[in-house]
Amino acid sequence: MLTAQRGMTARLPADSHRVVDGLARELNLPFEYVERVYLNEASTLEAGARLKSFVSVLVTSRTRAELRRRQREAAPKHAT
Repeated sequence: MLTAQRGMTARLPADSHRVVDGLARELNLPFEYVERVYLNEASTLEAGARLKSFVSVLVTSRTRAELRRRQREAAPKHAT
């Protein structure tokens, strides 16, 4: 299971590190921020997963969706 202690960056497996790095670049966000969201999604999904082989795919998808949602919410609202 991927976990991070408060104030410390978790040691991500190489494949997860590449995913987080790719998402950070894709969404133009800091690696550490993407890593926190990724680890949160991973712990949520891993806790209830019966089929562990698909967790990483779901974590990546949910992390991307959550980061995009946060970006939309943080974007300035335009007057209509």
